[in-house]
Amino acid sequence: MLSMSVLILFILLVLLAVTHVQFYISRDFAYLENKGPFESLKKEFEQYYRDHGDSWEHVGSARFEHADSFSEIVLSADGKVLYRQGTLNPDELRSDGFMLALDEGDRRIGRLYVMNDKQYKTYEFKTIWYGMLPNIGIASLLFTGIAALLTIFLLSWRLTSPVRNIIQGIETIQKGGAAAVFPERRKDEFGAISRALREMNDSLADAERTRKQLMSDVAHELKTPLMIIQGELELAHETGAPLPADKQASILDEVLRLSRLVHEVLDLSKLEAGMTELRPRTENLVALLEDLTEKIRFMVEDKQIDLSLHAQEEVIPVSVEKARILQALYNILTNAGYYTNPGGRIRLLVETAYLPDRHQSYARIRVEDSGAGIAQEDLPHIFDRFYRADHSRARPSGGTGLGLAIARQNILAHGGWIDVQSVVGEGSVFIVYLPMGRMER
Repeated sequence: MLSMSVLILFILLVLLAVTHVQFYISRDFAYLENKGPFESLKKEFEQYYRDHGDSWEHVGSARFEHADSFSEIVLSADGKVLYRQGTLNPDELRSDGFMLALDEGDRRIGRLYVMNDKQYKTYEFKTIWYGMLPNIGIASLLFTGIAALLTIFLLSWRLTSPVRNIIQGIETIQKGGAAAVFPERRKDEFGAISRALREMNDSLADAERTRKQLMSDVAHELKTPLMIIQGELELAHETGAPLPADKQASILDEVLRLSRLVHEVLDLSKLEAGMTELRPRTENLVALLEDLTEKIRFMVEDKQIDLSLHAQEEVIPVSVEKARILQALYNILTNAGYYTNPGGRIRLLVETAYLPDRHQSYARIRVEDSGAGIAQEDLPHIFDRFYRADHSRARPSGGTGLGLAIARQNILAHGGWIDVQSVVGEGSVFIVYLPMGRMER
């Protein structure tokens, strides 16, 4: 009896642990399953704090729009309970509720402990289950034998193994790890939960990467057209002369580029997919480069850089989306301008080339500069996001580490590619290949 009592006590402790763990998994999974209301409530409380002069004054009597989605809410700040909704004891809710940290900038201003209906039902089940466990122990002691105890022990161990794996996977996700391991091969409910968590984690990671990519790319791409517009308008303001038609057209082009960029930001479905559908047309690459060099010439004139364009032919047709390919060439040329010393040169050569290994003709653009050059250890990484060969360059001095990465992405999308050659102290050569098109007559 003593041995059996110890075994039953051990089994009860295991069941208690399993129930405890499963409760917190179910609670957190309910948050992940319906994250929107949680985040909306959090933002609403943070907004209340800001609206009341960084204070929780009278928050206890306030009404919150998103509070109706929750059965239990407790606001705790400075060790005090300032807001209460529901029937549970605040200490119980702080122990078993889902915690939402409230921040104002880098400062923690309070904590929300909440339960939605699903979490509250799980909490009720846990409470009932805890109350039943002693009776289950007595019944097991009276009516079960060694075989039943052994079976329960084996089942309990089998249950805790996938739970531990799921907990470890969730902890990995919470720490920002991308390689969370779940028992996905199981064919039971744990396998289904694991697959759901994996899909959810992948989806959230993709969405976060897309969001970060969007914010950084948009911030970078807004800079160049605004500089061009500013340069044209400042020149007109200083001279007091009206803008000629060609300058007005240049400014209009940049405004249209900005407008297209804003519309792409609003096009959430395409941005979440990480791509924008290309609409290529046959363009004369030489004319595009002539227009481009004129637009950026003012950017290099202050440094007395000699910017020149040399074309093998007057017309070199390529099938491209004009805005996208100009965006890529803008980034390459402005990058050359940043790294070319005053009095240096930037030379563009455009020609056609037949590549036998690809059985196709390409337009080849060489952007040669007499800048500082790129070290050999940096060359493999210059097209990586946020990578700067000159690590001393900060964002305020120009450049976010995105320009070349964006240029390469746009060129690859057109079926081309970009290479780079560089010698430290002598300069760099960026070589762009674009498939040839057929100019309509």
